[in-house]
Amino acid sequence: MEPLRLGVIGTGVAARILHWPALKTLSDRYRIVAAANRTRSKGEAFANMIGLDRSSVYGDYRDLLARDDVDVVDLALPPCMNASVAAAAAEAGVDVICEKPVAATLADAEVIAALPAEHGVKVLIAENFRYENAVRHARRLIDSGAVGRPFMISYQWMQPVPRDDEIAARPWRQNPVHAGGFLTDHGVHMIDVVRYLMGDVASVHAFGSERRDFLTGLDNAVYNLRFKSGAMGSIQWSFSVGSELAWQIQLWSDGVTMTVLPNHILLSRKDQRTEKLQVEGPTSFVNEFEDFYEAIVHDRTPQMTLRDGVLDLRTVLAAYRSIVETRVIPLDEDA
Repeated sequence: MEPLRLGVIGTGVAARILHWPALKTLSDRYRIVAAANRTRSKGEAFANMIGLDRSSVYGDYRDLLARDDVDVVDLALPPCMNASVAAAAAEAGVDVICEKPVAATLADAEVIAALPAEHGVKVLIAENFRYENAVRHARRLIDSGAVGRPFMISYQWMQPVPRDDEIAARPWRQNPVHAGGFLTDHGVHMIDVVRYLMGDVASVHAFGSERRDFLTGLDNAVYNLRFKSGAMGSIQWSFSVGSELAWQIQLWSDGVTMTVLPNHILLSRKDQRTEKLQVEGPTSFVNEFEDFYEAIVHDRTPQMTLRDGVLDLRTVLAAYRSIVETRVIPLDEDA
């Protein structure tokens, strides 16, 4: 089968340093045929980097969507733009890859969630953390019954973000129009992972603080979660630590403690030697793009569903409300 013909809308840092390396690896799956950026010079710089002719660069994404050779678009945009651009793509009959979070508001998230039924297209929310190889393997261990059903989870994500960090310095992050700022658009990563491993969240009680003024909002938080299953969990994350990036997930079930790390999983049982499972594979971005290719070609739902994208946003917005209102927020409570 020929590669899917891809249009990239938004050619900034996410497209350049996160998506393009994965797409280059998957050249037998995707072929970039056009790019759009409202600052045309940035679009042209992206085209030069990937070897795309400048005649296929547009300053208006609607001109890209008017082409008859675009099968899929990759939206690497600020969250507040996702709904309108995704809707325009769907109306043109084009499948959509949409960077997380799904939208800036729940109302816009619902607009995107309705697009497949309304226009017969497929939509992937590009939430790459659940596509980490170790996280996927942990989910397989849970689903297979090998480690039992976890009743508790702890997820720590500690990442130093310096003032000159290119991702954090985006204008839309410095002046966010979405509630919670950095807490929402990056904190949604961790919410998705715990939902992927534990199921839907029933309520959240969160605490947050601001330590770096250049991150424009809360840059440290603790989320205490109760899941609909009755299980409990906690997420601790910070973007102002002084050490190197480090993350780990621990899950407890009857008789087994599972520790998930970037390249391996530890299974600890009482009075037994700890079992180490080495985990290897492509990057999470390669995994998510490959999953969407398979979903389109084989007409199935992507592993990261639109329902997941909406519930991730609902949960992280509830966490922000909990911090502001200093109380437990049930997920079924109207915002």
